[in-house]
Amino acid sequence: MPSSTDPSQIDGLRVLAFCDYFSERPHGGVEKVALEVYRRLTLAGADVRVVSAVPGAHDAVHEIAGIPTHTLTARNLARLLGSQVSVATGYRRTARRMIEVAVPDVIHASGIHFQGSFAAARLAQNRGIPLVTTTHLGPISALSNLTRAATAAYERTIGRYIIRSSQRLIAVSQAAATHVARLGDTPVTVVSNGVDHELFTPSPGRSDEPIEIVFVGRLIANKGPGLALSAFAALGHPSARLTFIGDGPTRTRLERSAEALDSTVRFVGHQDDVASMLNAAHILLRPSQTEGQSLAILEAMAAGVCIVASDIEANRELVTPGETGLLHRTGDVADLTATLRGLLADMGAVRALGLAGRRVALLHSWERCATETGRILANAAKGPGAG
Repeated sequence: MPSSTDPSQIDGLRVLAFCDYFSERPHGGVEKVALEVYRRLTLAGADVRVVSAVPGAHDAVHEIAGIPTHTLTARNLARLLGSQVSVATGYRRTARRMIEVAVPDVIHASGIHFQGSFAAARLAQNRGIPLVTTTHLGPISALSNLTRAATAAYERTIGRYIIRSSQRLIAVSQAAATHVARLGDTPVTVVSNGVDHELFTPSPGRSDEPIEIVFVGRLIANKGPGLALSAFAALGHPSARLTFIGDGPTRTRLERSAEALDSTVRFVGHQDDVASMLNAAHILLRPSQTEGQSLAILEAMAAGVCIVASDIEANRELVTPGETGLLHRTGDVADLTATLRGLLADMGAVRALGLAGRRVALLHSWERCATETGRILANAAKGPGAG
């Protein structure tokens, strides 16, 4: 795998990374970003070791994409809480043991909403090792009242502790940077996510019938799968199909709601080969309530798929309405339905918006993401005044 990460910056750099859900075939955006970055840093000469907690996994030390990883067994609380939450026992003990093995120059945490990041912050504070944290969540104002209150309470307490324990922060978008800046004064650098331009590429052979609409992501409330299903049902378009690619705690309820729509709605679960499914798609729905920077949008753009997304800060950084996709009022089923109806009346516009989106995706690469992340990790390892 090619890498443009400057070896002189990170060759020999020892990184102890904390990223929950880290796996060979990541299901979510945070762990996919971590995997793509760590693989490239390793190829550039860094010694990266990962501590992770994964629901259903066995407590074991193994290699993931050539990266030594200690995976803890986690209890999945997603069905209970309706969002991506898991808890593992023995995190502090494992973290202390790994610090002796890795002897890191710098600690890297992925996200402020994972248990592993809290363990990373405590370890950094206790051992005096610089911590860099990458933040993946944007503003939470559009979340439902209960979820917003719980998230805000967490961020004001544990999230703020992680941020203040960090020497530097990386934010995946300006929206994420603005959000995290409210919780502390740790310096923030925006490093956008990447996309594989060769894997995700426009397919010249798409047929206009049936019109394939896809939702890609975890089936949790804040990603908006229920809104997508409601808008599609109201649309009532005879030549359109909706496919949900992904899994999560709301799947059973969504499947029950979709029963009356017969074969026009499919739930295919997590797919390793999302690229081939996007190659057959015309429109990606992303009606989320909050984002840092959506990998689903970037990958669909790279594949030439037309984007219809919620009008939130992070999505506005990628989608220019009427030029590279369309935005709808966040949480508004009627507006999403009307947006889709108008779009499906002009398949020429669907194709044009998709191809314009490809040009945006070409500005985002994993090589650039890894290079900038490596530079920030290396500078943090040198001390507060470096870089």
